[in-house]
Amino acid sequence: MNTMENDKKAGDKKEKEKEKAEYTEGLKKTLTPFLFGILAGVICFSIFVSTPYLVSTNSGIKEDLDKGIIPENLIYMFETKGSPLSENVTIMKEENDKWLINDAENKKSYIIRKDAETLNIYSPPKSDNWLLIAILLILVQKFVYPFLHTSIKGAKDWIYISFMTLFCWFIFFTLLLMILF
Repeated sequence: MNTMENDKKAGDKKEKEKEKAEYTEGLKKTLTPFLFGILAGVICFSIFVSTPYLVSTNSGIKEDLDKGIIPENLIYMFETKGSPLSENVTIMKEENDKWLINDAENKKSYIIRKDAETLNIYSPPKSDNWLLIAILLILVQKFVYPFLHTSIKGAKDWIYISFMTLFCWFIFFTLLLMILF
């Protein structure tokens, strides 16, 4: 009887170790695409959105923008950047230190935000490459999983990993746009 109990305990121990290994592998297959999705969102936001198009340190611009007037030095800054403003430009104050310049003739819009003592001018986030970054980070995971000692078995795992990465990228990127911009 003693050997049967020992065999049963050994079997239970092996079963628990197997369950623990499956749990750990599943956790890796869930957290890795989650983290890569967040990374893709941060990369997209930092490359395509949070980099100012123009920066001005002239504080007199704020008062003119509040009145709905575009100062000459701001018009000159747009011209030197290669994006001259047309005559048909409107300014809308969105928040205390945020304005929207809409150039209907050129079909362009710009967001101006006051940060500390500078006015940062952002081109609206327009890119076809956002999804490309998320897809590249899905492909990078192919090389990450062997380092995690995790096996990816077939299309089912890759579909799950791809979906999780894209889903997390979309949610995190959208949250960054809503909160920080």
